[in-house]
Amino acid sequence: MLIFEDTTFGSQKCELNLLELYPNKDKRLDFQKRFDSFIESGTSNPWIFCLRDNILRYKSEVFVSDKCDDRPPLLLLLGNPASHSVEAGMCFAYEKGGGEHRYWKILNDTGILTFVDQSPLSENYHITNEMKRNALSELNYLSPFRIGIAVFYSLPTSASDPKWSGVNGVKRLLGAKAFETISIEEERRIDGLISKFLGDQGGIIAFQKDAYNRLRSEDTPAYSIDLSNQGLLMGKYKRSKNILLAGSPSTRLIQSVDGKSALLKFKDWLYQSYQ
Repeated sequence: MLIFEDTTFGSQKCELNLLELYPNKDKRLDFQKRFDSFIESGTSNPWIFCLRDNILRYKSEVFVSDKCDDRPPLLLLLGNPASHSVEAGMCFAYEKGGGEHRYWKILNDTGILTFVDQSPLSENYHITNEMKRNALSELNYLSPFRIGIAVFYSLPTSASDPKWSGVNGVKRLLGAKAFETISIEEERRIDGLISKFLGDQGGIIAFQKDAYNRLRSEDTPAYSIDLSNQGLLMGKYKRSKNILLAGSPSTRLIQSVDGKSALLKFKDWLYQSYQ
């Protein structure tokens, strides 16, 4: 039903079979009507999506290097990609107005991930999306961890249209029943990625409610905004007791005092667990 193929580092091609997702013809026609509105919600969407013969093809993203070093692996798991970032070739490519996204600042401020300026020409040389992508591929960054970045839901949405943005936009486009079916498919994809990247030991910080809840073990607390903001959503991945799982405040909230404090707790907990 949902097929994934890695292309260049950071990029994936995806195919969704609508005949399998919507066996009922009327449901497929309803999807088509929603899709016509969805595709107009962002200027990057026509470049990302192609719907033909009941197959929805689209581009997505994953930044997990095949290279290894001595650092414990840490997967930063996001909700879903923003369309403009997929087109730019780097997650969190830029903020509205073109500035660097706040996500990179908070990762730098908490010591989770710092990109190193390799240019000798200027101390203020802008670290471009291409430089970030290459750094993640080559493990050329400052961090106590070997970093991978992925999305739980592969389907991109426009960040500029509240109706269609984020994971809620994916659910609106697919419909509630189809969204649940796709969630199961996406969980299988993420399980495979975790097995490949983390092996039998490492950590995951999930920045989205569904991503956290679908991966947590039974004895790990369910997602709550209050616990997340306090840095108390800490437990284990349901398929391995040696893989730790933390539930972070969303990317919209991590710049707050609580958000930064929670990430610092998670970083220290994860790092100390593997020493």
